[in-house]
Amino acid sequence: MGIDRKHVLIACAIAGAVLGMVLAVLQAVGPFATSDLHGMPTGASRSTGFMLAMAPLLAAWGFTIHLRCSDAQIARYLKANAALCIAWLLIVTLKYPTGNDHLVSIMWYLYYVPMLLTSTFSLFSAMRASALDRMPVTSYAKRAVLAIDAALIALVLTNNLHHAVFRFSFDDPLWSGSYTYGPGYWVVLGWIITQIVLFFACSFAAARRQLRSAFVPLALIVGVLGTYTVLYILRFLIGSNLALVYSILLISCLEIALDLGILPSYYWRESMFSALPFNLRILSRTGEVALHTALFQPSAHDDALHSMLLQSDLSRRSITSFRTTAVPHTLFRGYNVTGGSALLAEDVAAIDERRVTLERQQDSLRAHNDLLKHCHAIDGVLYRTQQERALIDEIEQTLAAKTRRIDELLSDLPRGNDPQSLAKRRERLTEVKLLIAYCKRKGGLVLAGKSDPAFNRERLQLVFNETAADLRTLGIDCAALVDVKRVLPASTVSVLYDCLYDFAAAAFAASNPILMLFVSDKAEAGEGEGSGDGVAVGQHRRVVEMRAALEAGGSSQSKGYTRSLEELRRVLERRNVRFALDIAPDGATLAVQVSEGEGVA
Repeated sequence: MGIDRKHVLIACAIAGAVLGMVLAVLQAVGPFATSDLHGMPTGASRSTGFMLAMAPLLAAWGFTIHLRCSDAQIARYLKANAALCIAWLLIVTLKYPTGNDHLVSIMWYLYYVPMLLTSTFSLFSAMRASALDRMPVTSYAKRAVLAIDAALIALVLTNNLHHAVFRFSFDDPLWSGSYTYGPGYWVVLGWIITQIVLFFACSFAAARRQLRSAFVPLALIVGVLGTYTVLYILRFLIGSNLALVYSILLISCLEIALDLGILPSYYWRESMFSALPFNLRILSRTGEVALHTALFQPSAHDDALHSMLLQSDLSRRSITSFRTTAVPHTLFRGYNVTGGSALLAEDVAAIDERRVTLERQQDSLRAHNDLLKHCHAIDGVLYRTQQERALIDEIEQTLAAKTRRIDELLSDLPRGNDPQSLAKRRERLTEVKLLIAYCKRKGGLVLAGKSDPAFNRERLQLVFNETAADLRTLGIDCAALVDVKRVLPASTVSVLYDCLYDFAAAAFAASNPILMLFVSDKAEAGEGEGSGDGVAVGQHRRVVEMRAALEAGGSSQSKGYTRSLEELRRVLERRNVRFALDIAPDGATLAVQVSEGEGVA
């Protein structure tokens, strides 16, 4: 950085000295012969001394931009403006001594090169400061602006061919003051005004709210420039030095923008770097500290840290992070920069403290989670035990009632051998057979709960098919279909057994019965915890549904028909199931839905 500044200083000094000598020689020669326009002398002779003083000041200002502006791109734009203003002053100084009208006109047209480009570079600086250059469309906008500048510059420089910008004739000895403006001139002037307006718009967007009052002096300067331009166009100030006035007002405007912070500016980059609120150091390729902030404090561990950074091979990756026990509660980040590396030290004591707190909380939550898992396992065992106990109690009660019914049927068997007694005895023994099969199935649930509590489709289909086959041997037309795609708990199977055998008993007691059975499972949306079903809203539960239809001939049936169906209704009412049972003399229908885990009262 120091070598670059030295070279810039030497270049600015040489340029200023050469320009100063040129201007001094021209000053020594004396005023150049000029013609009069409306009683006012034209030319640069009256302001040569001011330009002699202004050129080195512009060069010095450009050098201060190199030192003060923290944004390299904006600094280049502003230094280009300073160079363009110096070139403009040089063109004005060399314009009239040439004595060649065509060459004078070309140098006159060259005024509009710095006039256009300085407004363009000022606009680009404001766009950069307002972060508009980060947008992809900005690059295309810049190219369009430069293309318009190039087209307008070419239009002005070729004015001698078409006179679309300035209209005059070289035959007139006073052509340099008697010209008129063509359409191209107003296009150039309009474009410069447009760029100035865009400069203010972008600068206003870039400025913080407390800096927007700084636009008052900027507006005053632009107002002065606008007034001067209008008077110059109207020929009231035609004898003044446009280059000198424009340069002074332009540099004043940019300097105010720099001083007030609208454009980024610092007096010294070292001071700017030192004032950064970070513990940051810049290292050379050999690990030596080249720059550091005010928060950086040297320590005995710096050499080890620098070695760790150099060994991290930042050339392959632009950033690295590491920690060391020698410097506790500090995170070091290394960045690959041009000519070396940057090492940033971050105090992470608060983060470490929060991490320790979170680890303690995590351990506590993990222990609590283990306790909850253990409690859940115990609750599961207790729940299953309660379900088994409830199922056993329900089966015992049901078996006791069925056993009493079997005793009643056996104790009241007809003793005779006449056809009527034989038929009645056969009917009662068939009912006993059904009751014994029912007791066998229900008793098997208790044993299955100890060995194999899950009932799959094949196992349930087998039970329904065996019962249907027994009913067909008794003259009952029966068919059963099971379409269950999952295993069922014993409590659900218990409900299905009750429905099956009670309907079979009713069919046995009916005239010319036809019995159809269908079992299936499906998913239903949960109604929420408030409904008491234990399923959250949006979740699905599996439901086993049994549909049974019994058709019987005749308008009246035996007492056994009604008793079996009413017994089924009482059983279902004691259970946590949803059902619909319709009983009629010529038949009955049943629809019952059992959710997993339900069915036991």
